Amino acid sequence: MHFPRFSPRHLRCLPFLAGLVLLLPSRGRAEEPAAHAAPGVTAAPAETVRMIADFRTSLPNTFSSGSWQGKVATTPSGCVVQGNKGADGKGELGENLQPLLDLSAVKFVEVALGTGPKNEVPAITLALSDTDGVQYTAPIRVDQIVPGQPVWFRVRLADFKLNDWKGDKTGKNINWAKISQWHLQGDWRTEAPCHIMFIALRTRQ
Repeated sequence: MHFPRFSPRHLRCLPFLAGLVLLLPSRGRAEEPAAHAAPGVTAAPAETVRMIADFRTSLPNTFSSGSWQGKVATTPSGCVVQGNKGADGKGELGENLQPLLDLSAVKFVEVALGTGPKNEVPAITLALSDTDGVQYTAPIRVDQIVPGQPVWFRVRLADFKLNDWKGDKTGKNINWAKISQWHLQGDWRTEAPCHIMFIALRTRQ
């Protein structure tokens, strides 16, 4: 899906954009920090970081819905939810993954984002779905971060919980080896401006 770009008028109301460019590995590549150890001491295994989505680039399989539909703009710094155009906490941004994502050996999922001065949505929801439609979610509080300052939020895979809002998934477990979608959502309660930039989504083993 193609997201419309901000006009200069919209950009003037988003002063936090300039400081949100992060140095991130490209999508699909592993970032392995160098391990240093004293002579004769075995270094601990390096953590492996893998990009799921880099919102500074085009993501052809993305979609938006709810109040965010048509309200997400791409910029060189990431995807911005345009709260000044009516987006609130009842919306989402997601992607159909091809190939599927195997998270069976992953410990954490991390999302980089920044809030703007007009954001009134206190939390977002990070959601992952498998090929059978089983979705696990985890809430992330964003109301305490400084507007304009990008932050990496880390969520343990063990802290994700079943989303059974329809009542038809009771007792079902997600297949972490066959993740077909990720979702970044509002809290689905707040009817107030959402002013958030999503920068990247990655895993860490």
